[in-house]
Amino acid sequence: MAEEILVLPQQIREENPENEAATKKNPKAAGHKNQWDVNQEEPVQTRLGLRYLYNGFRFLGIYFPQRGRALYLLWSIVVNLYVTIYLPTGFIMGIIHVTDENVEIGNLLTSLQVAINVVGCSIKIILMYFLLPQLLKCEPIFERLDKRCTSPEEKELIRRFNHDGNRLVVLFAIAYWSYSSSTCISAVIFGRLPYNTYNPFIDPHASRGNFILAVLMEMVPMDIACFQQVVDDSYAVIYTQILRTHLQALLIRLQHLNNEDDDDENGEHYRGLAAEERNFEKLKQCIIDHKNIIELYNRVAPVISITIFVQFTITASLLGSTLINILIFATNTASMVASCFYVLAVVVEVFPLCYYAQCLMDENNRLSEVIFHSNWIYQSKRYRKMLIFFMQRSQKVIEFSAGKLFPITLSSFLSIAKFSFSLYTLIKEMDLKERYGLN
Repeated sequence: MAEEILVLPQQIREENPENEAATKKNPKAAGHKNQWDVNQEEPVQTRLGLRYLYNGFRFLGIYFPQRGRALYLLWSIVVNLYVTIYLPTGFIMGIIHVTDENVEIGNLLTSLQVAINVVGCSIKIILMYFLLPQLLKCEPIFERLDKRCTSPEEKELIRRFNHDGNRLVVLFAIAYWSYSSSTCISAVIFGRLPYNTYNPFIDPHASRGNFILAVLMEMVPMDIACFQQVVDDSYAVIYTQILRTHLQALLIRLQHLNNEDDDDENGEHYRGLAAEERNFEKLKQCIIDHKNIIELYNRVAPVISITIFVQFTITASLLGSTLINILIFATNTASMVASCFYVLAVVVEVFPLCYYAQCLMDENNRLSEVIFHSNWIYQSKRYRKMLIFFMQRSQKVIEFSAGKLFPITLSSFLSIAKFSFSLYTLIKEMDLKERYGLN
């Protein structure tokens, strides 16, 4: 099959001398269409950039397939009972049952901060079970927007997103699993359990085999919980990037709107009334594209608003407690390294969305400027009236918010970081380090 694709352009040139003559007569038309490039004729699909994300949802038991639903339901029950229900309960019970007076406050604080994050992760994955159908309703909008991506530049945007969308899931997984792995390694080196979750069935102090089994019983659900965090946090970034990609494609179309060098598919210039009608139709299609983008935003924004509000609440408290643990209660290098990985994981949870949401706002603000700089001066009165309507519509702000309380921007991320450091400074002034004899 690959050989046919490589030979096909040559066969066209040899067997159709009329095409070659047409190219010599009007080379600009042939260059505009890229008729010798077979790859340009391949349709692009936005949903290809969601493969890793939805495979993750399927693995976690919240995205039901069309076939084998009964067997998948059993898998979903096992995974969610073990991770979504047992793990946060085990963390809380483990903290409650800590009665040893010699327990280190740093280890207790590590378990507490992870327990808060695990509880929040369970809340978000339960919310995603109910919110996922809203995201699936975006598929028809993707198809409408993909059909409009016909130029090489626009297709390249979609292909780049297909690569970046799947890569984002991998990068999130690396960041989160780095933390869980470092915590496990540092705990085993010092002969203690990584998280001290409540386990009434195995006594880790009875034998070496029991200790290894207890460590595995903590790490397996913890790694799955980290993967829950991966899909919970990456979906918002990916869907924001989808909006950015199609908005960038729309900006490209607007920049080439009413281009005097633009020919039809036969390489002939539009003239007179035909050109006016064609330009009017192109503007109308751009307005429809913008309408589809706004419809996609209206479907995605409420879902992101709910889950990111939970995440922002957790992040604000976790950054403060983790910094306190690193700078006050961490008594060995391994604990400090593990906590540093945890800070990285917590920051990764919110920073990418804040960054991409800020980029989306900036690109949306360019929309009316690009419309104004299009070639509209010599167009018809009907065209100019519709252009004014489009400019008014384009001033609609595309902005994500957390629980409709505050916007998701880089300024919001900096505010959370400032709050965390302020909390750290406040607790440090309470002389907790001297009180616990950690000088």
